[in-house]
Amino acid sequence: AVSAHQLRPECRTWVRSRAAMKRERGRESGAAGHPVAKEADEASARLALEQQTILRLNREGPMNPDTKGFCGCFASLDLDNSWDFAQFKQGFAIEITSMSDELVTFDMSGIDPPLANAFRRIMIAEVPTVAISQVTMYQNTCVIHDENLAHRLGLVPLKFEPDNLEWRPADSEFNESNSLRFNLHVICHQGKKSVYSRDLKWQPWSEAQALQFKDEPPRPVEPDILIAQLRSGQEIECECYCEKGVGKEHAKWSPVCTAHYRLQPLITLTKDITGDDAERLKAVCPMGVFDIEDLPKGGKKAIVANPRKCTTCRECLESFNGGEQGLVLAKHKQHFLFSVESVGQIPAPELMRKALRKFQDKCETAMRVLESRAEDEPPE
Repeated sequence: AVSAHQLRPECRTWVRSRAAMKRERGRESGAAGHPVAKEADEASARLALEQQTILRLNREGPMNPDTKGFCGCFASLDLDNSWDFAQFKQGFAIEITSMSDELVTFDMSGIDPPLANAFRRIMIAEVPTVAISQVTMYQNTCVIHDENLAHRLGLVPLKFEPDNLEWRPADSEFNESNSLRFNLHVICHQGKKSVYSRDLKWQPWSEAQALQFKDEPPRPVEPDILIAQLRSGQEIECECYCEKGVGKEHAKWSPVCTAHYRLQPLITLTKDITGDDAERLKAVCPMGVFDIEDLPKGGKKAIVANPRKCTTCRECLESFNGGEQGLVLAKHKQHFLFSVESVGQIPAPELMRKALRKFQDKCETAMRVLESRAEDEPPE
């Protein structure tokens, strides 16, 4: 990430050359045509900036979903599209709208879609947790096959701070520094018996590990997760080894149920919609986005009451034909409404902090790679 004055030389030259060509054409056009050309260029510049930030929708769908990322794509209009850190810092914001251990919703604005999506993918796939990765079966006479039972055990989320364990190399053994150990032993003597996650019992590797985690011993997130059902005479006995991992290796290490975002809806009424039309507009929207406002001199007018509820189903454009009555349906391309739901291993607010730290590490790694490549380039 570099500021506008730190662009590569070829980019700066390209921008200057395009701007110089535009000025030359303006001089050649003469004084008579210059005001008209200037007005047209200003209108084109406003349209270009609007299309960079606003996604318009019609009956068929999005009209301008792409965002121009090349620094010189608007140089002929004298617009600098290069990324600037000071401008980004001024416009970027995160606003928490609700927060609990299970769910965090927040607004992230002033950021491009690739960066917002990178943050979402980091929460899903790169924040480490602890899960069962190996199962030693000693006895299994239930109807579930060994490999299926081991898979079900691996998907049981465990409440444990992953920073307390080291990463286990692929060829190394499980030990107290890189793993946890659980035992599962259930026998059905008569009738039927259900096996739940609460039947997983933590077995410390040593007294030191037992003392280390005595205040918050490792346990399943929920005690009543059904693992199997036994009939009379059936038995399950196994030993489970847990290690630290990430979701991109297997979904059992993913700390989120869902991590998704949508763009902030922008709904504008450029004309007053009154009377029966206002009632029809309110009735046609299934999400309750529109409401009715009483006018001082009598009558009714439609207003946009709950824009965040809009799912862009476009019923207001199709059934009501709002486009012809001044209704503009759009979304903000740089304003994201995030929702992050934790599985339970890590509280949702802490999960966000871990994802941001991971994002920061990735940016620092990218900067080091770019700096090393710049040092390796031969001088001109």
